[in-house]
Order: sequence, then C-alpha cells, then structure tokens
Amino acid sequence: MKSLHGVLPRLFFSWLAMAGLHAASTNLFWRWSNPLPFGANIADLAVRQNEPVVAVAEYGQAYESFDLANWYALDTGTDLWLRSATYFGSTPTNTARLLVVTAQSGNILVSGDHSTFTLLNLGTTNWIESVAASPSRLVAVGDAGAIYTSDDATNWTRRASAAIGTAWLRGVAWRSNGIFCVVGDGGLVATSPNGIVWTRQTSRTTAALNRVIPLPGGFAAVGDAGAVIVDSSGSGTNWRSLASGATSDLFAAQLEYRADYPLNPVGALLVAGDGELRSGVVSLNIWSDETDPRRSSPAPKATYLAGYWNSTSAVFAGRAGIIALGRRPLPTSAFNWSILDSPPRSWLFAAATNTAYATNTVALFTNNAVTLRTTRTTNRFAVAVGDGPTILQSDRGITWATSLLPTNATSKVILDVATLPEQFVAVGSGGLILRSPVAYEPLLSTNTFTNSAGTTVRVVLTNWLNTMGIAWYASTHPATNTLQGLAASPSRIVAAGAAGILLASTNAIAWSRLHSPTTNFLTSVAVGPSAWVASGDQGTLLSSPDGLAWTRQASGTTQWIWRTRWTTDRFVAVGYAGTILTSPDGSSWTPRASGVTNNLHDVLLVEDTWYAVGGQGTVLASRDSISWTRLSTLTSKTLLALAHLDGRLLAFGADGSILRAVVRPFPEPVHLAEWPHQPSESVFLATGEPGHLFRLDRGTNLLDWASGPLLEIPEDASSLLFLDSRTNAPDLQFFRASQSVP
Repeated sequence: MKSLHGVLPRLFFSWLAMAGLHAASTNLFWRWSNPLPFGANIADLAVRQNEPVVAVAEYGQAYESFDLANWYALDTGTDLWLRSATYFGSTPTNTARLLVVTAQSGNILVSGDHSTFTLLNLGTTNWIESVAASPSRLVAVGDAGAIYTSDDATNWTRRASAAIGTAWLRGVAWRSNGIFCVVGDGGLVATSPNGIVWTRQTSRTTAALNRVIPLPGGFAAVGDAGAVIVDSSGSGTNWRSLASGATSDLFAAQLEYRADYPLNPVGALLVAGDGELRSGVVSLNIWSDETDPRRSSPAPKATYLAGYWNSTSAVFAGRAGIIALGRRPLPTSAFNWSILDSPPRSWLFAAATNTAYATNTVALFTNNAVTLRTTRTTNRFAVAVGDGPTILQSDRGITWATSLLPTNATSKVILDVATLPEQFVAVGSGGLILRSPVAYEPLLSTNTFTNSAGTTVRVVLTNWLNTMGIAWYASTHPATNTLQGLAASPSRIVAAGAAGILLASTNAIAWSRLHSPTTNFLTSVAVGPSAWVASGDQGTLLSSPDGLAWTRQASGTTQWIWRTRWTTDRFVAVGYAGTILTSPDGSSWTPRASGVTNNLHDVLLVEDTWYAVGGQGTVLASRDSISWTRLSTLTSKTLLALAHLDGRLLAFGADGSILRAVVRPFPEPVHLAEWPHQPSESVFLATGEPGHLFRLDRGTNLLDWASGPLLEIPEDASSLLFLDSRTNAPDLQFFRASQSVP
C-alpha cells in the first residue's frame, strides 16, 4: 500500500480526540526534519533480492527503500525499540513472504506486506537482539541466554542450552549448509544444526562478540575492542583471530566480493563499528583504514551498526541514520566512499525565531501588455545554532539551509541565539558574539514575453532578498570566556557564560562587562516584564531588575539549572536530574516534580501548554507548569533546545537532530475528493492542510468503522493521491478521513 506522492504511513504512538482550536497538543506525532530522510539509529538492515531494504531503529521506527535514496516510513504500530530484522519464507516467485523484526522486552513483529504488523510477545522481559532465518526455521536470540525458534513466525518456543547458559547473546546467523551460529558475551560462540541443540565452540577471544555473518567458507564475527574472528571450517568449529587494526567496538561485518581474491574460504572482508570502517584481505591479514582522512574519498568516521554487500558496493548504516556507500572503481583500486544523504550532523544547542518582511514584484502579460503585481508578506522563520560551528535557517521548520559565518567563528561552538527586532544575536566559545541584522541583497529576474505582433518584450525585475539569519557578522567582545546564555529586551541584551561572566549591550555591537555575584558557569539568561534571570551550575540563580545589577537567589537545589525561560506570567527553569522550578518574579522559586531523572535542557510555552526536553530524547508536557507528563519521542538522543514556528513544535539536539510536531490542530478537516466507486478501483484523492494527519477508515455502514492506514497530506502540497492495495469489495463501500490526530 503506497502513496503515489511518495509518502507512506508511519507509526503513531497514542491517540486523543482533537482539542480545541486554540489548544496546543500534549499528544505529539514527531517527524524528522534533520538529518533527512531520517535521523534514527539504524540497528539493522533486512536485505533480500527483489525486496526493499528495510532499516529498523529505536522507538518502533522502520523504513524501506528500493534504491537507498528514497525511504518510506512503515507503520509498525509500536514504540518498542527494534533490534534486528530478516526476511523469512518465499513465494513461488522467490520473493519474501514475511518480514520478521525483533524488539525489546521479548517482542517480535511480523508483516507480510510491510503495511500491517502483528506484535507477538514471547512472555519474557529479555530483549531479543538478533534473528536469523533458514528456509524453514527462524532463530531469535537475546538476553540471559534467550533462544527462540519458530517455523511459521507466529508460534515460538524457547530453547534451553547448557552450553550457552545465561550469557547475553548478541548475534545469530544461518549458513546455507544448515548451520546456525550464535555469538555473545565473553567471546561466546555456539553452533547448531537446527537451532535447538547447541554446541559451544572455542572462539579464541574473550571479547564480547556483537555480530556474526555467514561466509562462503564459514563464519566471521566482530566484537568489542576491535575483535575480529573467522571460521574456515564451514561449520563454525575452527576459529582464528585477525588483527584488523581496529581498537574500538565493532558492530557490523560483511563479505566483500572481489574478482582478484577467491571467496573460499573467506577472501576479503569489511568490518565496522564505533568510528571504525576497515577492509582487509583475510588470507594475507592485510587491512586498510577506510576512514583515513588522507584517502581521496574516505568513509565518514561514524558509528556503524549494520551493513551488507549490494552486488557491487559496500553499504554500512548506523547512528543518526547515516548510510555510507563504498565502491572500488577497479578490483585493485581503493574504495570511494560517499554518503547517500549528507545533512549537517553537528550538535545543535539553541534555537530562536524571528520575523522577516518582504515585498515581491512579479511581471504578468495580459492583453498584449505587461503589468506588475506587488505583494507584501510577513514570514516567520527559525535558526538553530551548534557545533561545527553551525547555524541553520528554515522558513517552515521542515527543510534547513546552512548559513554563512564570518572567519572569526572558525573552530568555535555556537551555544545560544536570541531574537531582537530585525536582528539575531548568537554567542559561543572563546567569547564569540555574532549578529545577523536585516539586510537586503538584490535578486534580479528576467521575464520574456511575446506579443501578438511577434515582438519580444523583456522585463527585468529587481527584488530584494532579506539575509537575516543567513549572513552573520562578528561583534567585538571584551572577554574570551565561553558564552552560553543570551536574552534580549527592547532596550538591552545580556550574555552570560563561564566563570559567571555577564555582558551587556544596547546594539549587539559594543559590549560592556558587568559585576557578577558568582563564578559558577552560567548557561542561560531570561527576561520578563520586570526582571531578568540568569541560571547555571551548582543550582545558581541570579536576578536583576534591569539586566545590569545582579543578585544571587536561593534555588533550593545544587543541580545545574541549564535553562530558564519567561513564559507569559512566570519564569520556568529546567536542569539536571529532572529539575523544574517556577517563579512569578525571579526571586522566589518553587520546585516542581517532573517525574523523570533525566537532565532537562529547555522549556517552552506554546499557547496553553509547556513543553520540556532533555537527555535520552525526553519530552515532557504540562498544562500548568506544575504537573508534568512524559510524551512519546522518536529519538534516544539528547534534546537541547525548543522553538515554535507556525503551529509546529521544533526540538533540536545531538547529531543535528531536528524533530517537528504539529501542536495546533488544523481548523479544516481532510476531504476525500475522490475515492473508489467500483470494486476494481483503488485510488483515493485527499485534500487538506499540508502536514495534516488522518486515518483512512472503511465500513460496511455508517456506524462501525475499521481503522485504516495513517496518512499525511504532504507538507509541500495540499493533496495526497493514495493507492490502496486492499480490495474494494462490494461490502466495503463507505470511506472516511478520520480526524483523530492533530
């Protein structure tokens, strides 16, 4: 079941009826804005000829692709962490019958069409870390020596093995001679002819082994501290250790098919892991570091978790959705590596929004005459700042462009950004201060028209492009302390940072140093109608009536208070170990129970709902800033900043992560402009607001409805053309676009 527009349904974690039109949502449906096409950590890849490659990741995320460039999200129906995937069984045309995915806490997902997934619980809390398939049997392994077998992917039996005991099993593979091989903690290697009876083998290593793969002549396994072992017996009974030169943990391996080296027993091999990607000729034990920057086209120094050989190329995938492709132009030449999609993956520490005004003139040709039409627009846009140094800019929060930075920002880290009228200001390491004011660059366009007499009329128009948020300039700064906190009122800007430094300016160009009552690191500044607040390490809270004279206040905590925001009628501060404090005036503070112990890094009020984000992808929501509820998320990466842009909540963090979620319900429903009228028809045309989510339900009457796939009006269009593979039988004649999500 696929959309003709290229959008597939994706997981949705929980449901609420639509709230009032002016209420923000506490039931968020997150999507990736960066890295694209998705930034999830790819735990495994399921690969089979004539089938799409399927990538599985944390929080129930799964994606499929036929070309590794265009990826479509699968609606797994769960937010469990997915650990491994394989195809199982075949049809008469030799295409896979089932996709089997293992998950946390003893769960397995099975799908026959990649559209509908069945969740099976094995009755254990053990995580199922890996799965392998023979033509007739599945073997899944995991924590505490867990081994399960199934011949139909539905009924699973746990197998006890004295040879394995309770060791943590991390990988399993099947070889075409009928042998299963499992690897795990302490260098454990065991083999089985049927997945039921297991024999422990001598691996010649004590390192934890993370993955095992079949080879033409045996098996290969990789593990912690660069461990690489190879079996050349064909049955997993004769292992030897290889010195690949890797010292970091390895999580993936794959056979390289090279015409100049025979496959039997091994030939050439690639291994990858935490900042490692190496190729080697096993018979000679000669290895090359594919990430060496001196190479002409090195592989990115990333964390790789899975890989396979794609007929002529090596494919490795891993953290933050990275997919690297390596190919040798000739069998004896070096690999050329490329990233299929190369978005910024720098950590993003802060974000802000601003308003840009534009006047756009276009030329029209009507009745043999040229007329000009001028429109004035008001556009909201956002910037995000981070390591690299990096500044990204977006007008909708969906796609992001890299901004231009001055030379003095080289090698710096940008840690905060604030909004002024017609200007952004940013601060960072080494006392860096940058500003991006409203400025206009000419944009010329030439229009050519031909009148009824055949005469060509050329019209050259000059429009002006506002570069605020795109072009940045350096400001003089009076100190080299790292600056991490920044806030602005209509008349003053205050920055704070290392050793308690406080700086003030009226124009973001000239800065003066203020007296500070602390030497603790300050990471945030906030301003309300009648007070300023700065916060930082060791529970530090400072307040000021004017941003110039500062006084230390009691916070009641020694936790790092990472960020403080003014939100309509109160200050809200968040920090380490789940710390949340509120204050009406910046002087007296009250602790609030967050319900989490993860570090919190930012808080934001959107209409009537407060949101907070932090470590391990933590997202919290509150209607009153007092009682907080944990929400679903897409990532386990640290989230460091929040922004609100045109009804979308944006979250920023590690590895360039940018998540977006619609927090304002759409005022208009989705309409079905066209639908199947005959049993042979299967095309739907839905119209609505870009980004609107809905379910396409069916029923045999107007009372009982069968829930359908979760769909989305594309955010670059106002309609969705959807091809439904389900039959349109005569008894299924009613359809609706269910408005059960914002």
